[in-house]
Amino acid sequence: MANKKFSQFELKTNQADVDFLVGYTGTENVQIASEKVGLRYDLSGNVSDVTDYAVSLTDNNGGLDKVTLVAGDNIVLTDLSPGTPNAVQIDTKRGSVYMVTGTFQNVFGGDPGIFGDTLEFGISSVPAADHSSVLVIPVDAKLIGVSYKWISDDAVVGIPVGAVYKIQLRAMSNTSGATTDTANYTTPQDINGIDLTDSDNGTYPFKTQNAISPSVSLPAGTIINVSGVQTSGSTIPTSNSEIEVTLVLETTSF
Repeated sequence: MANKKFSQFELKTNQADVDFLVGYTGTENVQIASEKVGLRYDLSGNVSDVTDYAVSLTDNNGGLDKVTLVAGDNIVLTDLSPGTPNAVQIDTKRGSVYMVTGTFQNVFGGDPGIFGDTLEFGISSVPAADHSSVLVIPVDAKLIGVSYKWISDDAVVGIPVGAVYKIQLRAMSNTSGATTDTANYTTPQDINGIDLTDSDNGTYPFKTQNAISPSVSLPAGTIINVSGVQTSGSTIPTSNSEIEVTLVLETTSF
């Protein structure tokens, strides 16, 4: 090969067209295969389930790096191989969301109520001694939100300092039993963050909770009672006011 200046070398843009690169270490002339210069990564992957996708990056020097894509809530990962090699599809997945509305009548210990004030779904179930309203869950679901609005023309009055009025949910432990029997229900779960306290006196409260914690899972066939219950403080005087409550549920069966 005739002596040439570097500027006279033929330009190549494809690594496959170059066998070796040459250089100088200070003591000797050296050559190195072109594929050993710089790292080129080949991507491969496999999905172990709908929430975990392992991505492997194999370099041309024998090294192996791994990255794992982990699906968050309502995300599904799908391996598209072999039709589309080394491809993963990311989809959102969420159940149907629906709302159910009920009303607390005669709040703060008025009728109807077996634990406190029972949330009335649909037609009012009165008198309390004979009926107690419940909500039957027809499909697997979870509670994702609770909102309510004070709907009377008179503002909240008379909640003593230190008194707390909570919304609680109870599932029937004996779905064949009477809805009026408190023994047929599980331990209540508080819906936190939407309590009524003395700070609500003189107002027409609107409160909402869209981060239910702990989560409330409601398998198909669950029957629930929703009650407004005073849990602490001096007794809140009974009122003839009403509160309208909306439960937001999401199906979990697909």
